Amino acid sequence: MRSHYHSLQFAILVLVLSAVCLPAKGQDVPQIESLATRTVDRVVKSHPRQVLIGIQQGCILDAELCEHLALNLHTLLGAAVPGIQFSNKENVVSLLQNQGFLAIDAYQDAVLRAVVSKLGVDVLVIENLIWKGSNYELSSKIIDVSKDKELDAFTVSISRSVTDNEEKPVFFRETESGPFLFVFRGISKHSYGHPLCEKCPDPNYPEAARHKGLEGTIVFLVTVSEQGVAEQIGLVKGIDAGLNGSALQAIRNWRFKPAIGPDGKPIAVRTPIEITFRIAR
Repeated sequence: MRSHYHSLQFAILVLVLSAVCLPAKGQDVPQIESLATRTVDRVVKSHPRQVLIGIQQGCILDAELCEHLALNLHTLLGAAVPGIQFSNKENVVSLLQNQGFLAIDAYQDAVLRAVVSKLGVDVLVIENLIWKGSNYELSSKIIDVSKDKELDAFTVSISRSVTDNEEKPVFFRETESGPFLFVFRGISKHSYGHPLCEKCPDPNYPEAARHKGLEGTIVFLVTVSEQGVAEQIGLVKGIDAGLNGSALQAIRNWRFKPAIGPDGKPIAVRTPIEITFRIAR
């Protein structure tokens, strides 16, 4: 049996269906429109009834670009699929909080993939923006929610503003006292660190689960506090009650080296943790 701690894929996912979008930079409009058209053509083939459009990861680096793409997707899908419905951020956040997650967890595509079917969503479109050399790479990912299957992904290259700072990541949180997400710009020269396990022993493998041959990976979203303890733990993907409970108890007892903020002091961050149970053969 093995346990794994995975550092946060620091991501920013903003649901923007009701957002007021600014015009994109003129030189980027053709690329964005092309990306939107290809994305919508693929979504339409899935005969969607209800769609959620989200933005994740590096989109905080240039929200204007992602907002412009989201507006194009919304408009084109509305024209291409009569009667199509769009889920909104308020419904998603309410659902997450009812299931023990935080509002900030709506910025994680793994969480959305796990819960949006309860809203009736059958196709999830997630945008992303990645620092790529001297440009950004703007992308869209199309997910069949019922099968939890990625159907396709498309990308375009977008020029990046010369005012971007490669050295300092962008820090983000939903509330003044809440945990942070942050996105790196290029290769950071600073010592901003992800939380690291200092004392994280493997969880107990319940005998009943072992007898049944149950194995697999359990995924949680966790706030690692400034003191290096796990708080506000939400189950993203489980196996069975016994294994889930054993993994949860282990994480509660783990101790971490906390992440470091822009002032060089420890900060609380939201991060996924995976624990894998395997029977030795």
